[in-house]
Amino acid sequence: MKEVELSPTPGADDESVSEYVFRDPTAGAAPPALSPVAPGEVFADRFLVERALGEGGSGVVHVARVLAMPEASASGEAAPDLIPGDHVALKILHRHLLNDPQVPRRFAREARILRRLTGEHVARLLDFGETCGGDLYMAMELLEGHSLDVVAGGAPMDPARAMRLVCQICQGLEVAHAAGVVHRDLKPLNVIVEERGGNDHVRVLDFGMAKIVRGELQCSVNALTQQNMVFGTPEYMAPEQARGDEVDERCDVYAAGVMLYELVTGTLPFQAATPIAMMSAHLVEEPEPPTRRAPRAPIPPALEGVVLHALAKEPGLRYPSAAALRAAIESALKRPDDVTSILPPPSRAELERRDTDPALQLPVPPGYQAAGRSSPSLTPPPARLPRVVIWLALVAAAVGVLLGLVMSLSGGGR
Repeated sequence: MKEVELSPTPGADDESVSEYVFRDPTAGAAPPALSPVAPGEVFADRFLVERALGEGGSGVVHVARVLAMPEASASGEAAPDLIPGDHVALKILHRHLLNDPQVPRRFAREARILRRLTGEHVARLLDFGETCGGDLYMAMELLEGHSLDVVAGGAPMDPARAMRLVCQICQGLEVAHAAGVVHRDLKPLNVIVEERGGNDHVRVLDFGMAKIVRGELQCSVNALTQQNMVFGTPEYMAPEQARGDEVDERCDVYAAGVMLYELVTGTLPFQAATPIAMMSAHLVEEPEPPTRRAPRAPIPPALEGVVLHALAKEPGLRYPSAAALRAAIESALKRPDDVTSILPPPSRAELERRDTDPALQLPVPPGYQAAGRSSPSLTPPPARLPRVVIWLALVAAAVGVLLGLVMSLSGGGR
């Protein structure tokens, strides 16, 4: 097996990196992550690039101003949300990604879906396309705020604030999941926290980018040995992703659970020295309860139950949707000491699978009760004897006692 190392993309600082690259050191240096445009240049005949905003594993992001709209869109579609004079976040995909001939097709397909995502907790895609030079780009609304990791600051956050933030993240996920879009790379760097009227307002970024860049190939331990470069973030990766299984919205539920754990404890649920070790931890290790990890943090029992339920190894044992996770968090906010109403019992099918499949013999999170479940006895209980039989047995016993007494007396008189 090849040794794989994790490194941020070249030239990116901690606050701007939105993705990491798994790179095989034996495969030679990766292509330089150079932007095809410099500040002051016009891109795609409609954007004046002003400054670089950040760089990640999939592309470079610039702040750009919208110029007068050309007659034809680079995507072949109208872009009514682009207003001349407005500023946008212009993301240009790295050119070395275009070595995969499927990327442009996936890009167009996913971008059309993402453009339909509208909601107050998702960052809107305003325009996308391919330039005559072959560069792929997306123009997103420019957000004023900080990424969630910067807001958290690496220390335990007030649990109530953390729960409200993750509830808003769930609302953004609900919009995407309703459109059939799974994020697949949810993490604090893809969550922007704005201030509105003195309150936190969350926006989720980069929906679909993992699928555009990787296609259906998951960032699994096996995939790491098959490719020179694979995109992903092991710290927030659901076990089924690490295995390379097909994923659905429950992988985003797991990632949201990791972020909630991190917000209230100040640390990730698992610690590992390498990406593969981190992914293995998600597969086989059980997370330490948040109250044990951060004993001084005022983490209520209901919140701990929510976190551990969201981090269940098997997707079928987690909350089934972002909406269900949000409902549980809201319940924990209202009743912080009540763990009975936040964890619904598993279905009959889940109980049967857990009983028969050794791989699913997992610890049950605190407060998780399988209501109405009983273990069947292997030996049937003894049948009850009819009352007549019992009465005859008692009479026979009494007669036997009397006969014995008579014989004893008669023998003693001789």
